[in-house]
Amino acid sequence: MKRKTIDRTERALTSPVARAIARRELQALQAHMAVVADKCLQVPHGSEQPDLLAGLAFMIAIGAEVAAVVPVLGDNRAGLHQALQEVVRMACDGCRWSAPWAAQLHLAMEVSAEVMLDDTVLAMRVIPGARRMADDIMAGRVRPDSVAPLVMPEHYKDDSCQRTAAVA
Repeated sequence: MKRKTIDRTERALTSPVARAIARRELQALQAHMAVVADKCLQVPHGSEQPDLLAGLAFMIAIGAEVAAVVPVLGDNRAGLHQALQEVVRMACDGCRWSAPWAAQLHLAMEVSAEVMLDDTVLAMRVIPGARRMADDIMAGRVRPDSVAPLVMPEHYKDDSCQRTAAVA
């Protein structure tokens, strides 16, 4: 019988020590996320906020990428995806803050903080992509199609989002 081969990087990422380090790093990131989320509620509408949008994109993207793969409660998968799309839309619109989205983006940050701890190894793997998106926002290179359309995994065909879409 042939054994499944795991490359060295994969083995290192999934070791108990790596998981503990990832959890510690993600918990530190969660503390920073709370600060950024609170800032969402204090920023004036229409003000230019590239730093805030880059931070939101980075943190929400981690949660959205994890939620695309692991089981999440309710409509959180679609909600994180929509929140990330809205952050990118604001960034493409001259990094102008849209205050009506503040409460929803604040909530998306909270959900993202919880979701990323559901699979710490996956969360650590998606950080480079999330960081690239944040860097693109800061450099003015982000495009509306930077966020791929949401594709629901087959095992979520009975998800409440899908039921709502089927009824409509």
